[in-house]
Amino acid sequence: MKKLFLLTFLFLESTFVFSQEKNNYQIGLGETQIVLSNNFILPQKPSSDKSIQLIRAPWKDQILNVYGNQLSINIYNYIPQNITFTEWIADSTKLSQYNFENLEFQIFKNNKILHSWRNVETGFTLDDKTTMLHNGKNLKAYKILDQILDENDIVKISFRTKGGQPFLNCILNKISDDKVPFVCSSIHDDNDISLEAFVGNALVQKKQLRYSFYEDWPSSYFAKYQEPIVKVNEKTKIAIFYRPKKSVSTKDMLEYRLLENSVPTSEKWKKADDFIILHDFKPGKKYILQVKYRDEKQFITKEFFSEPKWFQNIWLKVAVIIFITALLGLIFLLLKSRKMSRLQKEQKAKLQFMSAQLNPHFLFNALNSIQGLINSGNIDKSNTYLTDFSKLMRSVLDFSDKDLIPLSLEIKALKHYISLEQLRFSFSFDFFIEAGIPETTTEVLPMLVQPILENSIRHGISILKEDGKLSFKVLRNNQNLIFEIKDNGKGFETYKEFSGKGINLTKDRIALFNSSSDKVKIEYLVECNNDGTKTLIIYKNLLEND
Repeated sequence: MKKLFLLTFLFLESTFVFSQEKNNYQIGLGETQIVLSNNFILPQKPSSDKSIQLIRAPWKDQILNVYGNQLSINIYNYIPQNITFTEWIADSTKLSQYNFENLEFQIFKNNKILHSWRNVETGFTLDDKTTMLHNGKNLKAYKILDQILDENDIVKISFRTKGGQPFLNCILNKISDDKVPFVCSSIHDDNDISLEAFVGNALVQKKQLRYSFYEDWPSSYFAKYQEPIVKVNEKTKIAIFYRPKKSVSTKDMLEYRLLENSVPTSEKWKKADDFIILHDFKPGKKYILQVKYRDEKQFITKEFFSEPKWFQNIWLKVAVIIFITALLGLIFLLLKSRKMSRLQKEQKAKLQFMSAQLNPHFLFNALNSIQGLINSGNIDKSNTYLTDFSKLMRSVLDFSDKDLIPLSLEIKALKHYISLEQLRFSFSFDFFIEAGIPETTTEVLPMLVQPILENSIRHGISILKEDGKLSFKVLRNNQNLIFEIKDNGKGFETYKEFSGKGINLTKDRIALFNSSSDKVKIEYLVECNNDGTKTLIIYKNLLEND
């Protein structure tokens, strides 16, 4: 069935090709019309893509390229019916001097006179057969110039009115165009036909072609009629048939190469006879076929584009990349958020654990103090101590489940603690807070400073009794909040590792806070000399600028 379809297609194609008329070149002289006909007669500078060219006054030399061997000159009286054109001659009444009766011609071949000046009526053939031959009732005369257009010949046909100067020269250059390959025909199949069956069909096609018909056609003739890029797919098979070169065997007549996305599929040019078969096109690729005659440098090109699969579409690829990137980013942010949440929970648990350890440590010291007062018989002081101690413990219990508390509550709890310690050791205490510090809106770690105050009292000024001095100041330096604890005790060597449990817990709490806070950081500094010890707890970037 496929072979029957192919043969029918070839018959229709050949019928169409072989029924084409010769190219015409028309010269309008009012009522007189001169038509030059040849297999291919093309102006060197054509005014349009039409096969019929129309010229009119003012006259200029018409330089034409002629490809066929035969040329006919037809003289018509008025407009020939079998030749179409797109414009009429303006002011044709002024061209009466060019009427058929007054028209003379002369023919030169290669600068030698072939026919001297003579009237077209006597110099051309006149008989009734011409009407049937050309199917035009207005045909007045015709002349067939045969065997004068050999390769590289130049023929000039001049026209004038009787005894006048030539008003028109038609210069014909015989061109032999076989420097580049010419496509005579091709077949294209997008079905599931096997390669062997397709090659068989191609050979049938080759036998049907009459290459001689295309012998004088210009190599660029089909260029303007062909699709610039041929769409193909994985099933596509193409056979392209090229015109044989004159006096050259068709064996290895061609050399070709195929470029895939501008990269040659082979290092060397491949050899072929007078036809090329292409197949195995990959999806999403652009192919360029370059073909030349063997030993020639010029080549012709043909482009093919294989449609990409749906998953090869560039916009789909971009969308997939964007989706994957967004998904990975979302997963990364989710994991990071979960990790940060987990770390925050762990750090909160550690802070609460350390606070739980801190409270028993202070409770142990406080109970020892109460016991000491009771044993010494100081009942009034012990009752006062127990009252203040209960207030302090209430504050500690309130702080135990909080990460941060207002500065005002922290100061209040620390004053309770210091007043209790004063009952035991009778030292003097000085408290100062710098004006302008927002006590209710500024939040700090609960009871962070208490172990430092306790350390100053027990290890610094407890043995000094009434001579002991303790200073507690709350200061600001730009955005920094500063706790300054100063005593006049004997001090200690700061380079040695401190063994006190409360101080070490304080340092651990500071380290945990700093690891979870991006903006605010806490710094712990100690200075010791003969005048005593000064400890600084600095909350960096805690306060807003005024």
